[in-house]
Amino acid sequence: MKSRYIFIFYCVGLALVFTHVGRAWAESPATTKIVFMSSRDGNSEIYTMNPDGKKQVNLSRNAAEEWDPVWSPNGEQILFVSNRDGPYDLYVMDADGRGVRKVFKSGGNRTHPTWAPDGKKIAYVQGKEPNQAIYIATRDGRFARKLTDGFMPSWSPDGHEIAFVSGGVQHARLSIFDLRTHTPETLLQNRMPWVVYPTWSPHGDKIAFSEIDGAFHQGFLQWTRAQLYTVNRDGTGLHRIIKDEKAVATESTWSPDSDQLIHTDFVIRPNQFSMQLFKTDIHGRNSVQLTHEGDNNKADWFDPTFAYSVQPQPHLLTTTWGKIKIQD
Repeated sequence: MKSRYIFIFYCVGLALVFTHVGRAWAESPATTKIVFMSSRDGNSEIYTMNPDGKKQVNLSRNAAEEWDPVWSPNGEQILFVSNRDGPYDLYVMDADGRGVRKVFKSGGNRTHPTWAPDGKKIAYVQGKEPNQAIYIATRDGRFARKLTDGFMPSWSPDGHEIAFVSGGVQHARLSIFDLRTHTPETLLQNRMPWVVYPTWSPHGDKIAFSEIDGAFHQGFLQWTRAQLYTVNRDGTGLHRIIKDEKAVATESTWSPDSDQLIHTDFVIRPNQFSMQLFKTDIHGRNSVQLTHEGDNNKADWFDPTFAYSVQPQPHLLTTTWGKIKIQD
């Protein structure tokens, strides 16, 4: 009886990277896209559109309520909130709307997601107002830990800090949590006791947010006026974007070049009251309304030119050789 050996090799290190439920690999948009929530179909759905408001497409197409969409840093996935399986929780889908999967296997009441700039972790809010806390977890939901009390987190572009709102029944302040020292810091503490929706500029030097005339009512933070501002990371250079005193400008997202913002504002017409998305430069000029049907909010901007790629790297590839003995 003869014995023959055949040599085989296999690659490890990329197995987890290429493991993708239902598909081999997700692709990012080839052109600049805005992801946002719209209720034009009778329920909250996840849409995308071009920065000029054209080509608005429903990605989620589900009877459940879905909102809070955010692009992954490389644009291949969208993290969002849905109640399609019961309690509101975090889900992720590919950029084309396919491959929807739940991030966490158990629990619920998770909202306001934000990606780490390297795409390996996420931050989110868990709990009910005003008793909410910010958590960080691996992108697959396997490892999670509480960071601090607060809500509306936004991860800084350098990955070192998270801007958030430190809340209580008497205030909602702009705060920053340093992930290196595990310490929080409050900005504009004596000037603006009520703020919402902080978001970092792509350069990491400024934060956009809205000042509100807010109050907690029956456990929910409510307001009737909101003014859009930017401020430097150190709390200096406070700059008002929207000059209209009647504006309710919130939920802003920066353009990748930091020159423009898309935000939500209320539009009042006879027998109609709705939330719509507007684009403006950082000085509040050249405002353009991008959406018109239903309620639209929570936009997030992706441009492949500025995207950080989380593609597999050659140095992660490990080749292992072996041999199998075959009996003849």
